Amino acid sequence: MINTLKDQVKAYNKLLKRSFIGIPSYEASIFSRIITKGPYAGRKQVILLGPDNKFVTRVFNGGLAGNWERGGRFYRGWWQQTDKEDRCKIYINDKPTLEVDFKAFHPNLLSNELGVKLPNDPYDLGELLLPDVLTSMEAQREYVKLLVLMAINADNDKKVYQAFRNNDRKDKLEQSLTDRQLAVLLNKFIEKHPQFDGVPNTGQALRLMNIDSKIANLIIDHFTQQGIPILCIHDSFIIQHDKEPKLRRILDQATHQITSSRISHDIKNDQNSHNVTVSGNIKNYQQPVSVEFHTPIRIKPTKQYELRKDKFHKWLEIQPALNDDQSS
Repeated sequence: MINTLKDQVKAYNKLLKRSFIGIPSYEASIFSRIITKGPYAGRKQVILLGPDNKFVTRVFNGGLAGNWERGGRFYRGWWQQTDKEDRCKIYINDKPTLEVDFKAFHPNLLSNELGVKLPNDPYDLGELLLPDVLTSMEAQREYVKLLVLMAINADNDKKVYQAFRNNDRKDKLEQSLTDRQLAVLLNKFIEKHPQFDGVPNTGQALRLMNIDSKIANLIIDHFTQQGIPILCIHDSFIIQHDKEPKLRRILDQATHQITSSRISHDIKNDQNSHNVTVSGNIKNYQQPVSVEFHTPIRIKPTKQYELRKDKFHKWLEIQPALNDDQSS
């Protein structure tokens, strides 16, 4: 098994090596961002978009001792270090991309194991529970989502609530929520989805990461074998926009193969919307029908981006066999 996993990562890195991945609107191949979440919130992070920062590795927790069943996610690609606002600008081989992500991935994985299908938006509690501090359903939903994910991964309430307050989101609101207020949100979620009673504080993180890593590996390996570059951000995938229908089909197939169930997914990018009237001698289209379709929002490339692209293609031309020993 280990040799197979190594060969799959090596083949994937080989494909990434000969793929041009960049952001057309950036003049430089280096940019910085301020980390907004987690223990390093507030720090400045410098990100390189160059060819040496796009190779990935899989990280298993415990390795052989853990029977390769803990963790296993793909890490290190520069696209994992960017904010979602930057990820939507990524081009692969000079084509705009789409990011497709699983909805409520870990809660859905757990609920499916328990034999219950979650609604489309499990984080919507249907009413404002803390109107003095959370003044909109949208704000409450974001906090419920964060809290539930932390509760699934932690092993006691104290760690859940402390991790929530330490997350240091931009608005700092979670630092003002008391343990009792957080418990109101979490208990309401469990009341709405009773299959989760007893699930919080059971330390599911590494097991669930292993499941999503197996799904990701199937997806990445499928497209690698077809020579189609795809970028992974754990529970979402970036691919050239014209490959979206194929990606969605493979997402369903891979999820079903690993879990015997399917999980809904959605596009995270904004797109241009168009409507056309279709009619013809086809079932359901004998009378004119308005059909909506979408096209990607294209980005005007900078001169520096064009120069980097030309330089990359010239480099490809002088690589007779693309020796990838350094990326394995």
